[in-house]
Amino acid sequence: MATERVGTEDGETRVELEQGTRSHDSSLARLYELMRRVHSSADTAQVLDEIARGVTEGLGYGIAAISRLEGEELVTTTFAGPEHERPFIIGRRRPVRLILEEFVVGDEWGILRYVPRGRVSEEALEGMWIPDYEPQDVPDAWHPEDALYAPLYSATGELLGIMAVDLPPEGRIPDRQQRELLEMFVIQAGLALSNAQHRGRMAERLALGEMLKQVALAGNLGDLDMVVQQAARAVTHGLGVSQTFLRCFPESPGGTGEHAAGHPAPNRLSAGIPSLRHDMSRLLESGDEVSVGLHVDQDGCPSLPESCGALQRRMREHGATRATVSPMRVGADLLGYVVVMQTADQTALTRAQRDALAEVGRALGQMVLNARLRSTEQLLVAELQELDRYKGELIATISHELKTPLTSIVGHTELLADGGAPARSLAAIARNAQRLQGLIDNLLSYSRVQEQRSAARRDVDLVALVDEVADALAIQVARGELGWEVRRPAGPVTVLGDPEELRRVVENICGNAVKYSRPGGGVAVEVGQAGRTAFVAVTDQGLGISRQDQAHLFSPFHRSSNPDALSVPGTGLGLAISRRIVELHDGTIEVDSELGVGSTFTVRLPLRPPSGSARD
Repeated sequence: MATERVGTEDGETRVELEQGTRSHDSSLARLYELMRRVHSSADTAQVLDEIARGVTEGLGYGIAAISRLEGEELVTTTFAGPEHERPFIIGRRRPVRLILEEFVVGDEWGILRYVPRGRVSEEALEGMWIPDYEPQDVPDAWHPEDALYAPLYSATGELLGIMAVDLPPEGRIPDRQQRELLEMFVIQAGLALSNAQHRGRMAERLALGEMLKQVALAGNLGDLDMVVQQAARAVTHGLGVSQTFLRCFPESPGGTGEHAAGHPAPNRLSAGIPSLRHDMSRLLESGDEVSVGLHVDQDGCPSLPESCGALQRRMREHGATRATVSPMRVGADLLGYVVVMQTADQTALTRAQRDALAEVGRALGQMVLNARLRSTEQLLVAELQELDRYKGELIATISHELKTPLTSIVGHTELLADGGAPARSLAAIARNAQRLQGLIDNLLSYSRVQEQRSAARRDVDLVALVDEVADALAIQVARGELGWEVRRPAGPVTVLGDPEELRRVVENICGNAVKYSRPGGGVAVEVGQAGRTAFVAVTDQGLGISRQDQAHLFSPFHRSSNPDALSVPGTGLGLAISRRIVELHDGTIEVDSELGVGSTFTVRLPLRPPSGSARD
């Protein structure tokens, strides 16, 4: 019996050895095929999946999972084992810090790390997946809280991820041979991730280079709205993010020159986050890292104390879980910002991508600055051209206005010297001297009101003012056979202002109506109030003013291009003086005219405030 038993045991031993050898050979064959695939395949996810299945199907482990390093977290991306466990393991995130702490307290098995139950911290246990089964009652039994890890390194020693296995063969702690075979699979997994990292970095460099190229080309478009739109599209594609927002601030708070763009969703000008400008300005002034990352569920952000909540709301609107904000700047001058958003299934930006985003911000900042410098240069050129035109017009106008009466005065002076008709000559000399005096008075008035910053204020009744002007113009109205109508309220229309200056305004617009009216025409003057505003409107049936002339009507020394209007003497200063006086009284002057039909000039001024609030 004993011999049979020994023989039987020897036979079972041989069978077990043969089965173990065949299993070992099968694992090696599978490992060889994986080695070939690792170095030839570009599909990293498929290779990692085959490695995990090789560990479970070839080595007999119940669970094999591979996690990849994303920033400061390990994210499980590959799983082999019971399908009902997959949802609990895939996508699981754990801080890499906790795993490294477990490595310290674990036993070193070559490149493997075995962490027996009892050595794992409570914090680490909370994030672990623990199988639900009863361990065997043997010394080397595998316990559900045991852990077996293998760090996955690149060829340069950089940690890329980890492989974790559970439920080893026969529910026992792996022996040396099992551990050696597992190490071989682990090495292949590390190589696969290293190759993927190398390919990824090459692809990333190409994508970032293309992105920066497209942003630079956008600068050639000239129009800033087109520049930021093209740049937003380039950033979205170059970084592989779900949404990009760009915003250029106006040159001054509340001013013009703001631009916004987004891709794929648009970015409305009205949808800005003003507090983000404050936060980014503070970061630039402090010299801190200015590219800031934010999670949608993050509880506050020290770098973005004012804008954190508003930015998180915007992230939720676009289904994003992460955002990165980078300034659009030139040196320490903040000109705008770039925001990129990512969804939960997108990996966090790498250091190279964040650096490229910062470079986009600097490139766009320089483009914005250059565009504004060009715009300022164009404005200065236009102003210089206008000044040059004004100078020529001024010289021509004054020369003409001085030459005509001076010629008459000189001519009549010669007649007097020759003993000609003295009465007629004296009248002509007096008339032209008055014309010269009027020109000089207008020049002095224009100079005075240009330098004046405010007007002396006291009660002025516009109704009485219109009556005074009507009396002064009565002879000219009669000479032109014009109709004269005044519409007024029963009581006074009182404003606060300088009586002499306001009289000059009313006299000017009424005098022009009379001067440019055809014989037999009519002039209508209306005085009234609307709300808290007083107005004087003067309508004539005269020559009218073309649209082209209306654009420069209130410019100093402007004379109409209409030959009929040019035949009427004038300096081109009256309306310029009137506008300045009205502006000093916080009012407006407007014209509504049609060439050949007539014109209406309307002056609007604030009514006198209630008693006690008047300004001196």
